[in-house]
Amino acid sequence: MPAYDPTGLHLALTDWNQDDTTSLFIIDEGKPARAILNWKEVMLSPHWSPDGRKIVFGMGRFVRFTGAEKSNDPKHGDDQVGVVNADGSEFDVITSGPNSNAFPSFSPDGKLIVYRTNGPDGEGLRIMNIEDRSVTVLTNDYDNFPVWSPRGDLIEFTRKVDQYFEVFTIQPDGKNVTQLTYTRGNDTHASWSPDGERIVFTSSRMGFKDEALYTGAAQPYGEIFVMKYDGTQVEQLTDNQWEDGGPAWQPHKTNPNAATAPGRH
Repeated sequence: MPAYDPTGLHLALTDWNQDDTTSLFIIDEGKPARAILNWKEVMLSPHWSPDGRKIVFGMGRFVRFTGAEKSNDPKHGDDQVGVVNADGSEFDVITSGPNSNAFPSFSPDGKLIVYRTNGPDGEGLRIMNIEDRSVTVLTNDYDNFPVWSPRGDLIEFTRKVDQYFEVFTIQPDGKNVTQLTYTRGNDTHASWSPDGERIVFTSSRMGFKDEALYTGAAQPYGEIFVMKYDGTQVEQLTDNQWEDGGPAWQPHKTNPNAATAPGRH
């Protein structure tokens, strides 16, 4: 689940090490990857602040993802949200409590983050004010992978509907929950275009073909699709025998302010 910074020149991603720790890497264009943070457990899904100075991410055991045993500590959830400067300094854990919290995303003004939570204190999406750490409830359903639109007017997320995962959007004030995909398959792991006009996502709607045997995969086999922010104009981008997922949309390197363009077309 990699992510580009607002300039399109720096890519953040995480990877496992041989000693079962995880590293948060930055890839600068034309240079080797460099680790800015190492953690004893798992780090997933980094997202940049709009000024490119900070990175938020999920950190913890990620029981459903890794198959690790769930913690027996009732006061501390298995996953929490961390933040670190882009140079690796001032690492901090900004969520706490018995719930598992992960998959954060910054608002375009950098003042808020949205993230998913589940546990004894409820489930769904939450919004945190970075300055005072106050938290407001956005949804109370089985929701995950929220990503704030670069325009600030919508938050894309994944919701389980019956037996499938579908892509939704919601306004930051909790209004106008809109289902964008309706397929017999899982649609998830989405990313916004820098202008907020389109959403790229992974889908298993095409089913299985003659894939090579691939064991230990944490996600379903899938292809990458793109659609408009309202769910129209769906296009398939990949079609092969392997799993394609976790797409990251690269901003135009000569126009780093594209994400702030006003209004929708």
